[in-house]
Amino acid sequence: MASRVYRSLIHPVRGRLLASQAAAAHDVDTSSSLQPATKVSKLGNGITVASLENYSPISHVSIVVKAGSRYESGDNLGISHLLRNMAGMGTKESTAFGLTRTVQQSGANYTCTTSREFVTYQIDCLRDELDNVIGLVKSAVTVPAFKPWEIKEAAASMTLDKAVLKTQLPLQVFELLHYAAFRSTLGNSIYASDSMIGRFSPELLHQYVADHYTADRMAVVGIGVDHEHLQHLVGQFQCSPSSGISDAKAKYCGGEIRVESKNDMVTAAVATEGPCLPSKDLLPACIMQMIMGTGPFVKYSTNNKISRLGKAAGSATTAPFGISCISGAYSDGGIFGFAATADKSDIGKVLKAAFGEFASITKSGFSEEEISRAKNQLKAAVLMNAEDSNLVLKEMAEQLLIAGGLADITDILAQIDAITISDVNTVSKKIINGKPSMAAVGNLSQTPYLDELYK
Repeated sequence: MASRVYRSLIHPVRGRLLASQAAAAHDVDTSSSLQPATKVSKLGNGITVASLENYSPISHVSIVVKAGSRYESGDNLGISHLLRNMAGMGTKESTAFGLTRTVQQSGANYTCTTSREFVTYQIDCLRDELDNVIGLVKSAVTVPAFKPWEIKEAAASMTLDKAVLKTQLPLQVFELLHYAAFRSTLGNSIYASDSMIGRFSPELLHQYVADHYTADRMAVVGIGVDHEHLQHLVGQFQCSPSSGISDAKAKYCGGEIRVESKNDMVTAAVATEGPCLPSKDLLPACIMQMIMGTGPFVKYSTNNKISRLGKAAGSATTAPFGISCISGAYSDGGIFGFAATADKSDIGKVLKAAFGEFASITKSGFSEEEISRAKNQLKAAVLMNAEDSNLVLKEMAEQLLIAGGLADITDILAQIDAITISDVNTVSKKIINGKPSMAAVGNLSQTPYLDELYK
């Protein structure tokens, strides 16, 4: 099923090989005949556990919860941003100092990240230290304290996050594009607004955790850990089986957001409704994205003569620019389009050239040569992603929570091979003819409005 395709192949990332060295303190047969196997179990407390034993001396464990920004309401908008910054604070079983000290003494790394759909707590540590570390992280997830003075301290970190965001134009535009496209749910930013920072109470945090940090919305996945041992550790988690809340479905609306700034470089993105993760259109859309261009494949090179978007924009201006096909696929929605960065005097030319290139696809479609090359690029991206332990952890958990099972990578590769030129051209026309959304940040004096791109 396309629903189990790796989300990260939407944004191809080159990873590192998973370690295959045996842990020093364990007697393990690491002969070539022993192949890593993924195991999945649902525990009595309702939490789903999955593991991939590769006999590494390092264990990687992620606790993933369906509690991302899309589940926020008007009263708690931005609360997942605060949860991200409070992951290392005190709990009902440990102080912030105790958690930090244990992580340091164990030589571990402990991080918390959030997305539109998930809050992820990840531990990377020596295999023999996992028991010491996971107990404290379990407390951070299941029995957080949310002390008022720690909430105030986290608010300062949130303000710093927002200051950093203001220096990242592409990220700003991506956030605004989601808001223009979906308004609420998937349109909710992973960053709290300035007006909400400092307004979250302990009661509001506890209520959000009670509603969303439940067993039916949680998965724990590990790499470099024995499955039975991970089951034992997760079996000690105490959380409600379900809160009974219903999640609002994402609805694509379309729209336009423009934010003026003093920066003469403009970043703009245009997108239509794209396929969601369970959609059969996902893989054809991924192939389309490869053809249109996701950036240079040779380090420090330009993409002007490689991708269709790059060649189109390069023919419209001789000034420096950056352009890439973008997409975001989620459990029940998605976006697909392009993002470009150029000087204020050139951004209009670049946007119109890219817009025209997409429009030409509805008439001429793609060639067999383009499809074949894109398939190879996509398969390479999938295989490279499968060698990155962080990506594999993320995908395992999200597949369990979205699709209810794990994908077999050989099945994904077979699905890619089975896609025809007709499949890609049909999906491409469907996407391109959809209702558009646009976001732009910078000096927009010469940036065309969305309706002007259609002229």
